[in-house]
Amino acid sequence: MKKRHGPLIVIEGIDQSGKRTQARLLAKEIRRHGFSCIIWDFPDYKTILGKHLNAYLKGKERPDLHVVHLLYAANKWEVAERINSLRRRGIVVIANRYTPSNLAYGASHGLSLDWLTQLEADLPSPTHIFILDVLVKTSFGRKTRQRDVHEQNAAYLERVRKLYLRLAKQYNWTVINGESGARAVHRKLWKPVTKILGIKE
Repeated sequence: MKKRHGPLIVIEGIDQSGKRTQARLLAKEIRRHGFSCIIWDFPDYKTILGKHLNAYLKGKERPDLHVVHLLYAANKWEVAERINSLRRRGIVVIANRYTPSNLAYGASHGLSLDWLTQLEADLPSPTHIFILDVLVKTSFGRKTRQRDVHEQNAAYLERVRKLYLRLAKQYNWTVINGESGARAVHRKLWKPVTKILGIKE
């Protein structure tokens, strides 16, 4: 019997919206139901280009913003075939950030949305995209020190948040209120994922 192609589930949102926590809770529940599952964090700092992105976010490198967002796109292309390979084996891939991040953060930097879209147009297509929506003041409340160059700018994060919501409406992404506790947010996330995986509860 042919193995079912594994879905690519994307969790998005502004900095400190709870993406990493929710990705790990979701992966645990998916595995509990007998599925193989892997989490892929973007940027992927283990790659050659990821190291440059890490330096940028820490304020150690200041390239032109077009270069920054080219790097974000290329960082995904570096691992695209590996993600496809996992999915062909029936493995569920959860992406902590993916193509929507480059759109929301890049366009909020004033770059063309069409240009940003074209950079990542042929990457593995997400099965579903979830946006964890939190207020900017919540983001700052959750992390008060050692914030990266994006996290430090409240006005910029507000533009990113509004763009996420606009794009979610345009592309039918699922927006989940991320202001509640982690378990409450997980329950909201898990319900639509059961439909994606064909789980009956």
